[in-house]
Amino acid sequence: MKNDYLCPYCRGYLKVGNNIIFAIRTQAQERGLLLLSPELGNYRISKHSTLKLIDGERVETFCPMCHSNLRAINVNKNLAEVIMVDEEGEQYEIFFSEIVGEHSTYKIHDSDIESYGDDTADYMNYFGS
Repeated sequence: MKNDYLCPYCRGYLKVGNNIIFAIRTQAQERGLLLLSPELGNYRISKHSTLKLIDGERVETFCPMCHSNLRAINVNKNLAEVIMVDEEGEQYEIFFSEIVGEHSTYKIHDSDIESYGDDTADYMNYFGS
């Protein structure tokens, strides 16, 4: 998959190899790096073995370069946002859940919305659908 992912603030590249890399902070104030699959709908993650992620807990997601909080406050406090650029250079807004174990991802371009994951119904109303 040749899509790239960018921070919406500094436009730094978040994808390295076959992972999108984020800095995170848990509610217990633990910090670490979280590696996600760049394939939309694939919820595989990698992290350090000592970083505890608890199902149902909301983590904060940050750009590892500029340290901006990626929370999509204007949409929903439980979602984060990045930019995806496809092979043709087309840009999409990507929103994903910051709730551990919740599988909700949205790919938006103009008025077109694609959703991925078992929990997408939880947030569809925030996108006008």
